[in-house]
Amino acid sequence: MSVSSVDSTSQLGLTQSLNGNSALGKQAFLNLLVAQLKYQDPLNPMENTEFVAQLAQFSSLEQLWNVNSNLESNALLTQSMSNAMMPTLLGKEVTGLSNTLNLDASTNASFGYQIEGEAKVTVAVYTMDGQLIKTMDLGQITAGEHWAQWDGTNSSGTRVSAGQYAFEITAKDADGETIDVQKMIKGVVTGVRFEEGSPIIVIGDVEIGPADVLRVGG
Repeated sequence: MSVSSVDSTSQLGLTQSLNGNSALGKQAFLNLLVAQLKYQDPLNPMENTEFVAQLAQFSSLEQLWNVNSNLESNALLTQSMSNAMMPTLLGKEVTGLSNTLNLDASTNASFGYQIEGEAKVTVAVYTMDGQLIKTMDLGQITAGEHWAQWDGTNSSGTRVSAGQYAFEITAKDADGETIDVQKMIKGVVTGVRFEEGSPIIVIGDVEIGPADVLRVGG
């Protein structure tokens, strides 16, 4: 059998192998390099510089593979530790980012907001499907964190049903320009559940993620 036919057959086999697995791992790369050496044309062998370059590529691939494996292990460990800590929040008061209000049958619903500069602030309360319930003018407010309450009534003064509602806050500076507002809620953590391995913190009936927790306690 001629050298050219052996080389052609080997290249075909390698191509089929690689096409069957689009992810070229370090073992596949090593197999490819060994096969290339085995079936190279003895009348035209691989140059030393080319061989060294391919070895360098393999070394880099192996290092990247190991780094990726370590990162995945560290991420899994961090996630596990975070999940294990979540139940310790049960029964504690938490302040978190959310625009959802939980209104019960008799008391007002408290909400908070943070603004970067002095602004005229208005609040709009909606049903969860987007129907406007009421707007409130909070007046001129200084920069910083503030808390207010919604008495649970609509624009006609009638108290609405208990449940969840959404609120939006608009803040405009002296020039009438809208400035950013951070919307917050506060309450006792009543539960922690996990969704696809990620924790969800339950405050009353409102759910927030761990990244939305601003502080624990007062």
